[in-house]
Amino acid sequence: MKFRALMVDAGPMREFANIVTIISKLSKECILRVAADTLYFIVSDDNSGPAPPVLWCEIPQAMFFSEYQMVGLDDEHKDIYLGLSSGNLSRSLVTLKTAKSLKMKLTKKQCPCLTLEIEMPSSTSQQTRNVTHDIPVIVIPRKMWSEFHEPNTPDPDISIELPALKQLRTTIDRMRTMASEVIIWASAAGRLTLQIKTDMAKVSTRFKELRVEAFEGPIDHSDSETESQANEDMSRICYCRVDAKKLSMFLSADQVTHNRTLCSIVHKKLVILCLHTEENVRLQCFISGIVY
Repeated sequence: MKFRALMVDAGPMREFANIVTIISKLSKECILRVAADTLYFIVSDDNSGPAPPVLWCEIPQAMFFSEYQMVGLDDEHKDIYLGLSSGNLSRSLVTLKTAKSLKMKLTKKQCPCLTLEIEMPSSTSQQTRNVTHDIPVIVIPRKMWSEFHEPNTPDPDISIELPALKQLRTTIDRMRTMASEVIIWASAAGRLTLQIKTDMAKVSTRFKELRVEAFEGPIDHSDSETESQANEDMSRICYCRVDAKKLSMFLSADQVTHNRTLCSIVHKKLVILCLHTEENVRLQCFISGIVY
């Protein structure tokens, strides 16, 4: 197996570092899948053992790398799967904001490593200096690859475009100080409501006139949650109760330059958050619903 890639443009390097930072906030460990035309970052739930990923990120290599060479396991299995510490990778990329180039390659030292060679400008002369980071990796055996495929999720009941992520994150972080769970409501009329309930209060924040990508209603409601939306046609509204901390972690993606973010809801079961960038990066987060 061989892998070597070179990045020289400041914009993609900064974007790459930001993406890895977000991944490191979601999980201490991740899987890096190297394919011929795409890099994949995959994160599974820390506490669930082998399970479908909770985060799936696709980075098209042609948009980020000026050079890209890889040779997989064999002619039939052409990809490379590596397990690594997302925190180590994130800390190694901190200097990319001022770097001139980044070279990534798979090396064999005392153990397999993802080696990063970062060329930095010198503050005192015209010369540059090179900084090398060796990040230990685990080569994932072929028999385990099936655990790291893109999740096969049910068709969502609604997909709605989110407002500014920074504004959403500020709202969620305030709600987290009062409750650990948040209910996300989405309406076919383009309304998004974030709601928390405590013994002392019920707090809601509403966003209006959002673009609805798809709605597969009507929605069947047979529970007490619907009382909070009594003034609307409930057959055109779906909701899901999720962990507020996981939602906040995804919303930290506001530091990645993006053109839109979609929230898709499988009624009461699943929230799928998908961020799209101009460089065709697709960052998906899967948050399972909390059911009582």
